[in-house]
Amino acid sequence: MIIIKVFTVFLIIILGIIVRKKNLISSITINEVSIIITKVFYPALIFSSFLKNFNSNEIIKNYLLPLGTILIMTVGYIYGIFISKFLKFKNEKEKNTFRFQCTINNYSFLPLPIILLLYGEKYGSFLILSTFGSEISVWTIGILSLTGNRLKKESFKDILSVPMISIILSVIFIFLRDFINIQNTKIIEIGNSILNTISLVGNATIPIALFIAGAKMGEIKFKNILNFNSLILSLFRLVIIPLTSIYLFYIFSFPEEIRRVLNIVAIMPTAIASIVLSEAFGSDSEFAAQTVLLTHLLSLITIPFFLYIFR
Repeated sequence: MIIIKVFTVFLIIILGIIVRKKNLISSITINEVSIIITKVFYPALIFSSFLKNFNSNEIIKNYLLPLGTILIMTVGYIYGIFISKFLKFKNEKEKNTFRFQCTINNYSFLPLPIILLLYGEKYGSFLILSTFGSEISVWTIGILSLTGNRLKKESFKDILSVPMISIILSVIFIFLRDFINIQNTKIIEIGNSILNTISLVGNATIPIALFIAGAKMGEIKFKNILNFNSLILSLFRLVIIPLTSIYLFYIFSFPEEIRRVLNIVAIMPTAIASIVLSEAFGSDSEFAAQTVLLTHLLSLITIPFFLYIFR
């Protein structure tokens, strides 16, 4: 049953790959839709999910979610630095990209539909809350690894992405709503109507994001993905880093419902955004593309396996 649910998610990705391979969608369109997802659909999903599923007490209570994703990324960062010392790379760019791929994984668009299918909307909101820590990790230790441990001031500005702003605004609205405690039925009805509209927009996020992720993968050449470094990366990204993170959640006594979400985040493959970020920060985008494709293909085996073991 778990395998079937996970595979339904990957079917949309596969559709995106086929459409791109057939040239039914262009690179320009893929990039434009990616921007729309990041700046419109996903922020709408964040806002509606938070306001529907959280109150102020629950947000405070679940502070371990963003801390947990920071822990996952930090474990990957440490492993990336350590293992890269024992591998041979073409150049520093490939080494930096290897470290980034160990550090940052696909922490939102792939785990979200899996969590929704397995646990429901409330756990989807838990995942979104956890991305607060993931975003901070991307623009700190993520960029550190991608640039050879050189962090610029601009990186801190990038933390305030549209999704991050949406998280912050959602939290502010929730605290205001709980503090003011509005009783007027007309105001409540208007507010619910607006929220339902935002929710309708947000619901488009998952299928579109998965399709575009597949389309991006459709641009990757299948040759040369089975080299030694990419296989070692896959072993760490899909097995060793998840096992270490899951063990730490257990040791630190994270609550079970929080561990359910964080365990799924931990077992995800490399981030598709790594291809774009590698280009933007002058690292090896070809190696990034190869490892994105390989880890996503292998995760068809590892994700169901881990979900079965830790369900």
